[in-house]
Amino acid sequence: MIKNQGFTLSELMIVIAVLAILSAVAVPSFSAFSKKGHLNKARAALVENAHFMEQYYAQHKTFRKNSTTWPDLPHTATSKFDIAFTAKSPQGINKGDRFILCAKPNSRYQQRENRYLEIDQAGYLKICTPKNKQAEPCKNTSRTCQKW
Repeated sequence: MIKNQGFTLSELMIVIAVLAILSAVAVPSFSAFSKKGHLNKARAALVENAHFMEQYYAQHKTFRKNSTTWPDLPHTATSKFDIAFTAKSPQGINKGDRFILCAKPNSRYQQRENRYLEIDQAGYLKICTPKNKQAEPCKNTSRTCQKW
């Protein structure tokens, strides 16, 4: 006597339903975990750049290379964020005694992440969200920030 081997259609449907439920739970969790990881990489790069700027200031008594340019940063990007000096002008920035570095999502990552990070000469790190979606990160004064 030959026995039929294999799975019934109902068994296969149950397995597919279980896999669908698991993936529906896992994908959003993985996405949030991934975003947090990319933000942490940008945060680490910003902190390293701020340390570089402190060393630069200790050697040159100014944060600026000359009256119009900043020194070259050791980290100008991560895989998902671009890092640069912000175009905003905090009080005293023209004297060379202050700076703000900003990490904003690069062009490939902007659709997934609208938050950006800022760090100043005092080491104050903020995570910011523009109030409107068309606003350019790091140049926008209309934003909501919190200490990170």
